[in-house]
Amino acid sequence: MTSARGVAELVPVALSVRGLEVLYGRRLVFQGVSFDLFAGQSLGVIGANGAGKTTLLRSIVGCLTPRSGDVRINGLLPRDALARTGVAYFAGEMTLPGFVRAAAWGRLGNGDTITPDGRALRALSRGSRQMLGLRAVLGRQSLGLIVLDEPWEGLDPDAARWLTAMLETKRDRGTAVVLSSHRLDDLAGLCDYYLFLLPQRVVILKAHEVADAGPVTPALLTDVFDRLRGGAMMLRAVS
Repeated sequence: MTSARGVAELVPVALSVRGLEVLYGRRLVFQGVSFDLFAGQSLGVIGANGAGKTTLLRSIVGCLTPRSGDVRINGLLPRDALARTGVAYFAGEMTLPGFVRAAAWGRLGNGDTITPDGRALRALSRGSRQMLGLRAVLGRQSLGLIVLDEPWEGLDPDAARWLTAMLETKRDRGTAVVLSSHRLDDLAGLCDYYLFLLPQRVVILKAHEVADAGPVTPALLTDVFDRLRGGAMMLRAVS
């Protein structure tokens, strides 16, 4: 990938993936996933349920070991402590233990308090748990890479707008961002690249390849996804 906001050779590679192949039991989830994501770029991961979105993100941050391939974060292995200090990963409730207690920790732009007391996470609503985790990971300073799995899940409209604005700010300040969502309207217009996990292949498109003119809309993303799944688009599979 080349930088959409500068000269590529002057922008550091935040995330490099080469020939990634992952098995789930005996089933091949995906293979041949290769791409570079530069600082200040964002990648949206799209696929049907069971296509391997979560598996891909967990492989990127080192939670899963691929059968083959290589992942580097700022030139370092994902499990390397130096790499992980600048990585924010959040995948919903599975990454927040239920016994952790939440004090009042902030307000949305409309002034509504998110968590008004110190209740245990298990006692909070799903949306409050999601927001607590997102604010915790995105509030860290000097992040080089943000990886979020279905981050809009359970959020109300105000919280969803806050998250989108926060991700745009982080990206524009030089953080690389990788996102997955089964709701394409979450990703439309936010990403520089879109990675489609399809049966037997992976396709990566630049935003301007999805939308020839104007912004990427949910309708355009849906149309491209449907055409790719139907085999109507003759596009280069990433290998």
